[in-house]
Amino acid sequence: MTSKLPLGPLFTLATAIFMSITIEMLPTGLMHLMARDLGVNDGQIGLLMSVFAFAVVITSTPLTMLLRNIPKRYLLVGVLTFFSLSTVMTALAPTYALVLVSRIINGVAHGVFWSSVTSYTGSLVAPQHLTKAVSITGGGGGLAFVLGVPLGTALGQWLDWRTTFIVLAVVCLIVAAALWKVLPQGIGDRPAPATTAVELPTPQALSDVEAITASIPIARRPRKSMGLVIVLCVLVMTVMTGHYSFYSYISPYLLGPVGLAEVLLPIALFGYGIASALATGLTGALFTGRAGLGFYVAFGLFVFGGGSLALFAGVPVIPLIGLGLWGFGMGFLPTLLQSRLLAIAPSKHRDLASAIYTSAFNGGIGLGALVGALLLDQYGMGALGVSFLTLTIVGVIINVVVDLKTVRERSA
Repeated sequence: MTSKLPLGPLFTLATAIFMSITIEMLPTGLMHLMARDLGVNDGQIGLLMSVFAFAVVITSTPLTMLLRNIPKRYLLVGVLTFFSLSTVMTALAPTYALVLVSRIINGVAHGVFWSSVTSYTGSLVAPQHLTKAVSITGGGGGLAFVLGVPLGTALGQWLDWRTTFIVLAVVCLIVAAALWKVLPQGIGDRPAPATTAVELPTPQALSDVEAITASIPIARRPRKSMGLVIVLCVLVMTVMTGHYSFYSYISPYLLGPVGLAEVLLPIALFGYGIASALATGLTGALFTGRAGLGFYVAFGLFVFGGGSLALFAGVPVIPLIGLGLWGFGMGFLPTLLQSRLLAIAPSKHRDLASAIYTSAFNGGIGLGALVGALLLDQYGMGALGVSFLTLTIVGVIINVVVDLKTVRERSA
């Protein structure tokens, strides 16, 4: 641990996170190319997202416990190297079944990497620099949605999807070598408490979580309760399932029902990422002191943005505006959800609450892609928007129930 901010290691870790998230989400941009080459439908490519996410949820905690005695520097470099090699396996796999296996291996490595990088970041800096450090490393995740996936999609169109995975695997291997070079020896070598894969906030999100949480007057906060934590996590899984049941198939949807030219697909995905990043950066400024309003703004953007895509797919421009609005909503929501989690989780159970929350979030990713695949196979593209809107509205209802319960507790 150092009293100064170790920018070299932190930015290298951010680059590693950028690569891991980009490779995780890449099938959303290359789905149409992968499906065509592997001789399967879009729903089966969507299942690659499901098995990846489920592998994270199922294996991250037990593997982190099993590997906790390995020095973090060795573990991070080793896992990232393993992640790169399994990405090469994806690129070279001749059949869909082997691609599926490679994505499961990818997910296992991804979960161990995330659980390790979270604790390692904390061991690099003094406590007063923790927020800045996590904002730097977590920024790699946010940048993956803004640049990584659109650039990967463009590269896939220029070359092909297999070459794209190989290029990213090589870059990932270079980043692993850079980690070996810049990460200090002996830092984080003590066994850390077991944790689960944590979705680090994008830039400013961590400080926004703290600011929004602190801005809620004590008298207006719901009573701390693990029961409310469970309800919140049900809300998280419901909304994320709806989100990823549609977003996992956004490329074929934009190219199909919306009629977007393939050359414009990376630009559309880039616009979504920019909207999401802007919203994340604005969350604290807009909703500190009024987090409750923020939830309904975010849900409103989900409904109007996703609804525009679902209901006006064939109308020029409107679906693309809807995609941007949806991106704004997705930028606001995670920070607001984390703020509410901190406000309602009992202090002695905060680690457990965070683990449940993270499992719900990752579970929603996997379940959403699975739900979308089933709907796509049975009912076609139109069912994706219906699933998204239905589950988002269910999420709104759950949020209203939580708000009403909070009001009753305050008046009791």
